[in-house]
Amino acid sequence: MITLTVESGSNRVSRGYEEPSQGPSPHRLARAVQRGFTLIEVMIVIVIIGLIAGAVSFGVVPKLKKAKIETAKMVVQKIANAAAASMGTSSACPKGLEELIASGDLSKSQMKDPWGTPYLFRCPGVKDPDGVDVTSNGPDKQPGTPDDINSWELQ
Repeated sequence: MITLTVESGSNRVSRGYEEPSQGPSPHRLARAVQRGFTLIEVMIVIVIIGLIAGAVSFGVVPKLKKAKIETAKMVVQKIANAAAASMGTSSACPKGLEELIASGDLSKSQMKDPWGTPYLFRCPGVKDPDGVDVTSNGPDKQPGTPDDINSWELQ
């Protein structure tokens, strides 16, 4: 504390004042350290993050299912086209997908559909006697259900 004294004749006035501090007082710093997030605040943030994640997944999951169906349709068509090309050059039906892979018309990753089940391959086909029948059992992985993807239905 600095004291300022002013003398004027018989009057003497003294005033004291404090220098401004160079930063927050130690008391203020102690309060700032004690501050933090309460459990309620943390729980509210977690709930908000959960709601956002739920909204995003609500929009993404149906598109993922549709993309898997479209991928299976493209691969079924590719297998049928590769078999037709093989039959055109050798005049004999390929014995299976392995023969199409060995000839380089398909890759090994195309032996299973997006749901992990093998494609069903029949040459000559029952539904397409001049070509091949290629089927993916679809998302339910069960043969003969409405969600099956068949080559003769794609043409």
